Amino acid sequence: MLRKRKKATLHQPLERLLTARARRVLDLAEQEARAQGHDRVTGDHLLAGLARLDEGVAVTTLNSLGVDLGGTRSWAANADIGRLTELARREAAELGHRYVGTEHFLLGLLHDDGAEALGVGLHQTRDQVVRVLHGDDR
Repeated sequence: MLRKRKKATLHQPLERLLTARARRVLDLAEQEARAQGHDRVTGDHLLAGLARLDEGVAVTTLNSLGVDLGGTRSWAANADIGRLTELARREAAELGHRYVGTEHFLLGLLHDDGAEALGVGLHQTRDQVVRVLHGDDR
């Protein structure tokens, strides 16, 4: 059953999968890219969007891990938004979720250069995301 859910999640149009906060983060990332004069959205912009949103599972997770989003705004993640959203979809599927939220964007970012720049590992962060989702954000 989980495999069917994974396939269904991966093949749905992204717009149908995004939570309201995830949509807002993408909008903020796009604004950030434009403000910097860039013609494409990258991981830097997505991270800046998360920082500007300042709420949601991703922010709560990073805060509980001791990561200050304000201090990580320039870490040169060059992965484009298409790759990052695909990684976010996969993370959502791996967690058995039928939606893509800010937490999945965060996990997608950690696949590339983000783990080193943020000072947290992918597995550590994934475990913490699960704890936050279950109400245990210590």
